[in-house]
This record gives sequence, structure tokens and C-alpha cells, in this order.
Amino acid sequence: MHTDLLLTTSIQLNSNSTTESALVLIDNTTICADQLIGDALEGLSGRIIWGIVQLILMILGNIGNILTLIVLNRRLMRKGGVNNLLQGLAISDIVAPTLACIPHIIYYYGPKNNHNLISFVNSFVMPLATGATFCSNWIVVMITSFRLMIVVKPLYSQVYCSSENERKALIVIFLVSILSIVPYYYYYSNGDALDVIKVISAGLSLLGPWVICLILWILLIRIVNREIGTKKSKEFILHSEVVAQRLKSKSRITRMVLIICFCNIICQLPVLVLTLFGLIDGNPCGHPKAFIFMCLLFLSNLLLIVNHSINFFIYSLTNSKFRYTLQIMCRHCCCLKDCCQKRTQTQRQLMISDDPRKLSRLNPPKGDSNSYSYSRTADSPRGILIVRTTNSLRNNRLNNLSARVAL
Repeated sequence: MHTDLLLTTSIQLNSNSTTESALVLIDNTTICADQLIGDALEGLSGRIIWGIVQLILMILGNIGNILTLIVLNRRLMRKGGVNNLLQGLAISDIVAPTLACIPHIIYYYGPKNNHNLISFVNSFVMPLATGATFCSNWIVVMITSFRLMIVVKPLYSQVYCSSENERKALIVIFLVSILSIVPYYYYYSNGDALDVIKVISAGLSLLGPWVICLILWILLIRIVNREIGTKKSKEFILHSEVVAQRLKSKSRITRMVLIICFCNIICQLPVLVLTLFGLIDGNPCGHPKAFIFMCLLFLSNLLLIVNHSINFFIYSLTNSKFRYTLQIMCRHCCCLKDCCQKRTQTQRQLMISDDPRKLSRLNPPKGDSNSYSYSRTADSPRGILIVRTTNSLRNNRLNNLSARVAL
């Protein structure tokens, strides 16, 4: 009997475990990425990552990019290489994350019934963020290619890598980015057409510049190791001090460009994997696939914000000229504050010292009224003019009298 009970209980437990495993399998196969993403957005993790961390990174990145624009427009930095391209990169890095964070701000901090507003933002504002990302990626490509031309062909770089060509490249990139987002507005109500447009824009704004950046980065690393790396470090001693400083500054700027390109490649890689994953299956079902898709989405959004926010710190760490200009600018700001405080203090002291003078002028002493009036008139401009006119009249009269006596 005891053994029979054990057998029956074991059969019941096995049957219960099989039914539970079947239910888990059914749930794992029916759950999709949209459900996991919706649960994550409404949960604590989504609120922390997308509602707090991403907004803090966006604000810090915008502050850094604004400071970058101010520093690059200073007199010391205007003659630097790829200065115009760095300014265009800073502007696009301000626009892209700011527009990309608008749906999250509306979702977490806006009104509760915000579905129509979020759909409007996704239809008409997010294409602008896509265009800004397009500009940012292709500007990084142009910076790397210009730097490669400067290192490989320094004589030709004076012609082809001028500031006018940088401006032309920025204008062309801006116009192409506008043309790339126009179909989003034209086919905003057609879902099938939007899917095709997303595939084309992913190839133009993500895959194309990523592949070109990777190739240019590899070429530039090989050239740096061969030309201005450790193999040629001993040759700096043979040159004069001016030439050695120029070579060292050239190597520092090249390293800065390499770091910018490397950060762009690393931060764009999860986005490329996510886009390829989405093209294969836009809404993957099954717990492992849906979980991987959700993790890629979280990681790609954070890395995109980091990619747009990290350039200021790269410039500060790798470029001594940028640091020096930033320090001078901060000192000027502190000096302006001190000067304003000193001016206000001196004005107050003057006001305090002028009050008794005004009172003494309005109420002169009784005994010295004539002397006070005389000094007042003599020292004043009117008094000086009156004395001069009276002296001139007296001289004219004396001359007339002397002429009459002579006659």
C-alpha cells in the first residue's frame, strides 16, 4: 500500500509537472517582443533607463556639444583642421538625441491619454531625428576621410581639405538628409511603403557609413603605425622644435579622429544588429528571441545617446589646444563676474561719496558764500568762457583806444 501510494503520488506529480511545462512552453511560444517591451516600459527598469538615465545623458550631451560649439568658434580653434566638420557634428549631435527623447518624455511625464500625441511625434518628429543621425554618421565619415587625406597626401590636402570644401560637404550632407526623410512624410499613412523606406534609410544612414568608417579606420590605423607611430618617434629628435611640435600635434589630432571613429563604430554596431534582426522578424515571438530583441533595443538606444554625447569628452582628453581654449574661456567668464562685482562696488562707492558733495552744493556755508560762488563759477566751464569773453572785450577796447590816440 505504501509503495502504491508513492507510485500514485509520483504519477500525479509527474503529470502536474508535465502540464506545467506544457503551459510554460505555450507561454514561451506565444509571448512576443511587443509584450515584453510594453511590460518593460511600464515597469521600474524601463522608467529608470528610458525615463531618467537617457534624459540625463541627453542633457549632459547637449551641454557638452554647446560648449564644443563655443570653443570651436574661438580665435585659437578657427584655424584647426576639420573645424567646420566638427561644428556640424556638434549641431547634429544636439538635434538627434533631443528629438529622439521626445516620445519618452511624453510617455513618462506627459498626460495619461497621450496615444495620439505619441503617434503624431512618431510620424512627423522622429523622421527629423533620423535625418540628424544621417548627418552625424556621414560627417564622421567625412572627418575620417579628410584626416586620412591630410596624413597620406599633405600637399594635396591643402587644396582638397580646405574650409570651403568642408562647408560644401556639410551642405551636400544636409541636402541629402532632407531628401532621405521626405518619403516619410509623403507615405506616412501607407504602412507597406514605410517598411520599404525604413529599409532604405537603414542602409543609407546606418549600414553605409558604418562600413565606410570601419574601412577608413583600419587604413588610418595602419598609416599612423607606419608614419607617425612608435617606429618614427625617434625622428622627432632630428627635426627642429617647430617641426617636431607640428608632427606631434598632427599625431594627436589623428588619434582624436581615430577615437571618434572607433566610438562611432562600437555604438552603431548594436543598432545595425537590431535593424537586421527587425528586417528578418519585426516582432519575434518566443521568450528567448523576444528577450534578446528587447535587450538589443535598450542597448542600442543608450549607445546612440552615448555616441551623440561623448565627443566633448574625447576632445577634452585628446586635444590639448581644445583644453587650453576651454580653460581660457572659463577664466574669462570668472574674470567677467569679478569685473561686474568690482564695477557694482565702485558705482556704489561713487554714489555714496557723491551724496555729501551734492548736499554741500545745495546748502553752501553762510560765511563763505561769495568765495564758494566764485570758485564755483571759476572752475565751471561757463565761468571759464565768461572770463575769456570779458578779457577779449577788454583787449578790443584797449586796442580801439590806442588807435584813437594815435590818430
